[in-house]
Amino acid sequence: MRISLTSLLPTVLFLCFLLGTTGQALCQDKDWRPITPEELQMKSPKVDPDADAEAIFWEVRIDDSSSDDLSRKYYVRVKIFTERGREKYSKVDIPFLKGTKIKDIAARVIRPDGSIVEIGKNDIFEREIAKADNVKVKAKSFAVPNIEPGVIVEYRYKETNDDSGAVGLSLQFQRDIPVHDLSYYYKPYEGEPRYQSYNFTGVKFNKDKGGYFLAQRRDVPALKEESMMPPEDNVRAWMLLTGTRFGIASASMFGISYTIKDPSNPVLYWGGVAGEWSPLAQFMLKKSDDIKKAAEAATAGAPDAEAKMKKLYEFCQTEIANTTFDAKMTDEQRAKLPAVRSLNEVLKRKSSSSMYIDLLFGAMASSLGFDTRIALIGDRSKINFNPEKMVNDKLVHPGGIAVKVNDTWKFFNPGSRFVPYGMMPWYEEGTMSLLVGEKTYNWKESPLSDETKTQSKRTGKFNLLEDGTLEGEVMIEYTGHDALIYRLQNYDESTATREDGVKSEVKRDLSAAEVSEIMVENVDDPAKPLIKRFKVRVPNYAQKTGKRIFFQPGFFEYGEKPLFSSSTRQYDIFFRYPWSEVDNIEISYPKNFDLDNADLPQIVEDPSKICSDVIEISVDRANSILVYKRKFHFGAKGKIMFPSTVYQPLKNLFDMVNKSDSHTITLKQK
Repeated sequence: MRISLTSLLPTVLFLCFLLGTTGQALCQDKDWRPITPEELQMKSPKVDPDADAEAIFWEVRIDDSSSDDLSRKYYVRVKIFTERGREKYSKVDIPFLKGTKIKDIAARVIRPDGSIVEIGKNDIFEREIAKADNVKVKAKSFAVPNIEPGVIVEYRYKETNDDSGAVGLSLQFQRDIPVHDLSYYYKPYEGEPRYQSYNFTGVKFNKDKGGYFLAQRRDVPALKEESMMPPEDNVRAWMLLTGTRFGIASASMFGISYTIKDPSNPVLYWGGVAGEWSPLAQFMLKKSDDIKKAAEAATAGAPDAEAKMKKLYEFCQTEIANTTFDAKMTDEQRAKLPAVRSLNEVLKRKSSSSMYIDLLFGAMASSLGFDTRIALIGDRSKINFNPEKMVNDKLVHPGGIAVKVNDTWKFFNPGSRFVPYGMMPWYEEGTMSLLVGEKTYNWKESPLSDETKTQSKRTGKFNLLEDGTLEGEVMIEYTGHDALIYRLQNYDESTATREDGVKSEVKRDLSAAEVSEIMVENVDDPAKPLIKRFKVRVPNYAQKTGKRIFFQPGFFEYGEKPLFSSSTRQYDIFFRYPWSEVDNIEISYPKNFDLDNADLPQIVEDPSKICSDVIEISVDRANSILVYKRKFHFGAKGKIMFPSTVYQPLKNLFDMVNKSDSHTITLKQK
């Protein structure tokens, strides 16, 4: 709860007199809360003895009482204990998405002696911090001056969303640093708060002052990252604000059809969600002679249902210009595009946004007699969605079109320009999906692409010089999710930026590498592998000792560390998707050297063959050429989630893979 400065004034004045310079921190304007002497002199963490910094309090005030907008006020006070804490908080980022406004930012640093350094408005700037799947994440950022162990950093700001409500908002009850007092004040639009708690218990909203309800958690440990941990919402303590909602499913001169979304009844709730989306399904499935003729023309000559789907997919993805992924078009220009009143218009214009391209695909499939529905899909990058326990439509999103092909529901997303036929973005695979038709709905799990769909085929032809330098040419072909992720992140980047990305990727493990003649091919064509080509020169790649040269033939695994380093594990192990790698490397070595040791590393394979790492080495002694071939895969049979109880054998497996991939060959001078 807020501290009344009026009631504290006599105490504050007394302390100002008593503590001298410390009064600079205590005698501040009413917008900043007083700093206590105990906070100033705190020298060690309270919640976690090893913490580099701890939040004394982290408060969020959510005001949803207005019908016009939603506002959230944040107030955070952090104590710095170590140099690592100083480095972490030397810059503060306040991330936000389009449609969110960040304002009234204020920040300051308080030294142990009570002196204060204010951060001016001119020191706050806006920047882009991430981009994924055509969604840009921006941040209001500021550098923190005079930060050192012992200081307090505190900041506050306001976040607003127009025409928005708090229902569906997620509240984080665990942060990436320990928190002494974590508080959420919530003023609902009406009634009392309704909410669902995940990964923690014992916290409730209780009535507070001014129409607010308070939910509080004290001495909260930090969420600590582990390699390959599940999405944060699967492990972090968080709360989802919910509420019963009424919506209009349809309206006519004969009456209005309502939907009821009550989270206490999953069947009723999801039926209400389906009812809200059914008008869009009706829009998609409306019969059209023009669309039917176009579908028949596009699928002419297709021998079966699968072939028809592939031809329709190719038509929608290549013949309809996708304005969502037009790198030359601004958001303002997109906003001025004509409204889509029917899918016939999309077909006629041969241009539209991602959503309407998906809908056109669904309309064309339906016109050929296929059962077609809109797919509302969970997001595995955020949480492993369970519709029986996670009863909120904010946890699903329109992810494409489901079509029953040969009695099997298949999922399609031609509106995402770079998604290859037969796949979905990785976070939409292997998750529950609500399939909505005109008057019906059903649940179906989207399929998970196997390890052969996402493959890195890596080829290298090198010369190993006598001084240990390795130089040669590299080509890497990416398919599946690896290619899709790259395309979504780089389709609108310049050639120079893409080249710099390749260079940075190589130098991550080979810091001395000299990379040149970089080419990135097929960025705009999801039907082809994404290809990276470059020349590389690595001084001291091999180590020369006397008359011997030691080197690692597995160039593409050079410098890679074991995937798991910790001896213990708290969370389950989560891999995003199955994948495979195929390496073909040819190394010409000096003529005056011969192999001294060319034994093969052992085959690494688990009993269920979920993982396999097989290396073959052959030598052409007459021409001084070593040939190295490697085949690796992980996630066979769709096994990509593992309980923490099997961490040790899984760690041992990847330790063996790393040892095998780091295998060294010895050459001896003749």
